[in-house]
Amino acid sequence: MKTSNKYFFIAIAGIAVLTEPVISHAVTHKKSKTQQSKAQTKNSTSVKISMDSFREGTLDKEASLKLAATCFAAKQYNDGEEVVDTLLELYPNDELILNKVIDLFLSAQNAEKTLPLFDQLLKFDQKNTQLTTKAARAYSWTGRWEAALKLLDSVVNAGDTSDAIQREYADVLYNNKQYAKATARYQKIFEANKQKDYAIAFTYKLAAAKEYAEAGKLLSSIEKQYPKDPSVLETKANLALGRQDFSEALKICEELIKRSPKNRTNQTALLIKAEISSWEKDYETSLESYDKLIKRDNVNKNDFFQLKAYREKGRVLGWMAKYGRATAVYDEAIRAYPQSEGLMAEANAKKNYYRNSYRPAVNAYKKWLTIDPNEAEALFDLGQLYMQNSKWSDASQTYEQMLTMMPEHRQAALAKQKTNILSSMKLLQSGAEYFNVKSEWKSINFSSTGLYTSLSYPFQDNLSGFLQLESKSFQFENSKGSIGQNNIMTGFEYRNLPDILVRGAYGYHANTQNVQNSHTGFFETQSEPLNNIHLGLAFRREEVTDNIDTFRDHLQRSRWQSRLIYDGYRNWNAGLDYDVANYSDGNSSSTTGGDLTAHLLFGQKRLNLTYRLQNYGFSDVSDHKYWTPSSFTTHALGLELRNYFNDELFQGVNETYYTTSYKIIAEPESNVSHQIRATLYHDWSNRFSTSIEGQYSWATKAFYEDKLLKTDIRWFF
Repeated sequence: MKTSNKYFFIAIAGIAVLTEPVISHAVTHKKSKTQQSKAQTKNSTSVKISMDSFREGTLDKEASLKLAATCFAAKQYNDGEEVVDTLLELYPNDELILNKVIDLFLSAQNAEKTLPLFDQLLKFDQKNTQLTTKAARAYSWTGRWEAALKLLDSVVNAGDTSDAIQREYADVLYNNKQYAKATARYQKIFEANKQKDYAIAFTYKLAAAKEYAEAGKLLSSIEKQYPKDPSVLETKANLALGRQDFSEALKICEELIKRSPKNRTNQTALLIKAEISSWEKDYETSLESYDKLIKRDNVNKNDFFQLKAYREKGRVLGWMAKYGRATAVYDEAIRAYPQSEGLMAEANAKKNYYRNSYRPAVNAYKKWLTIDPNEAEALFDLGQLYMQNSKWSDASQTYEQMLTMMPEHRQAALAKQKTNILSSMKLLQSGAEYFNVKSEWKSINFSSTGLYTSLSYPFQDNLSGFLQLESKSFQFENSKGSIGQNNIMTGFEYRNLPDILVRGAYGYHANTQNVQNSHTGFFETQSEPLNNIHLGLAFRREEVTDNIDTFRDHLQRSRWQSRLIYDGYRNWNAGLDYDVANYSDGNSSSTTGGDLTAHLLFGQKRLNLTYRLQNYGFSDVSDHKYWTPSSFTTHALGLELRNYFNDELFQGVNETYYTTSYKIIAEPESNVSHQIRATLYHDWSNRFSTSIEGQYSWATKAFYEDKLLKTDIRWFF
């Protein structure tokens, strides 16, 4: 995880920064988990009773407002919004209600919904500068900089020229990329009150946006008042490094060292250079700089710069997905600094993170945070671990803690927003599919087209239900017309990984052309009983639609499936599986398989190489209605490339990627099959995504051939 440039600049230069006005996030109360659980249970029961009364119309305005506040405090936002929507409809011009509802939405960090409410309030009291300032901030938080500037203009014109408003005005100008105007306004602020630290902080802010010319203008004003101040010279060195004018930076550092021989600004500059390079993804320059700090002569046992360089180098290698090298750096650092508890905790956390060991990783990150409570790297990684295992509540609390400390941390804000969407919103998924398959050897010959729509509803943090409707049409060789099928399936999912995941569903298939209707369904469970050991078990009841005979005969099978996976290292994983199927005509089949996957590339481009051995067996090979004439074994070798278009990748960011794969399969009778597959996926927003997928399989003989085209949309609401 890479923290914002601005925070690094300010922290590493040792500047006392007084931050500008930011979003007032909800405070995280320090209750024990037991207390929180009891309180949540009590609140949930209370809210349910009150919602029943509200819907019956027995609550007055004041009681309804209290109910809305209780719902928002309990994070039951659907109920809360139902109450406030009704209040706003009944009392559209009630200033008290408008103000209360605004505060509720802001407490939920949903500034978007406050905008029309602020507009309504401002109609009643346009001269209320406090209200106008609050509205301007809401517009800022939603990225509507022009509207925020217009509101702040009215505040300033009304006579509020305080430093706080002026700084806020400058910040909005900066966010709106009006850097020259922002610089000019901040120069006036500085010249009026000579608050050096505020001005230097804004200089770093401009540098973070690579507006070095504007940063230089402001710094010149500061330097006139503080010509020999070390922090001003350090800032000049930082700006030179940002411009990649390394000779100028070193010149300034030498000047600082002469003034104060114990000042180690040259090492600070080198450290900053390394950090800037890593953020610009010039990783080689970054690593070279860290190596210079690590390999310096006459380093004492408590050297800040060497220890910092070790830890930052390990992180950079992790961002580059060079996990083996990162682990080696941490091991080297521990040998050099065995007394550093923070280093030991970070190394242990990162190693478990790289190995996908969820439980040890979470424990290690928690220990790290007891040593370094405000370590952004640890908080963000921990939030990512929670998200990867659908621990929505834990992830949200972790990001909230991080945002309380660093309100403008964009990655944490995006991840928290995505967590809230995944945990509390309904998912509508719809798609279309065309599939055609033919195999003389395997007695398969049909094509199908289908449309489906499913709705998933989250009942609570880890329990959801779904309903799916599907319409399909089958066409078979040597059969006139098509057979239609209308399907309905309903089921549930309970997810509490890594301990357990349980899914189950019941389906009903209604067929045309006098084909008997079917009852289908499945039940499956997954678990990680031991670290890095994943176990899956499933039972499925399904139709056999391989050809017209199996369809008309209403042939069904009951399948028991099991799979065991080991993924203790990021560069490879292995799996074993067994599948046994009992058919309704008394026959049975079994499939045994094993595979090994090597992960050759990580990061933006991911390349996997997989080998799979699979054996197919059938109880009665003489009956060739829906199976091969004999048992057989296959050997498959596959290569898959996934390429992300994102500049950055983390859980919670919108993704765009394509996947291509090729598989070659050695089959009986010297046959060789080939398969190509491609997928294109795009998140259009946090709530809406689309994908398209295609597949084509063929063989050197008439063994098997298939064609697949599938599209899918997902919408959270």
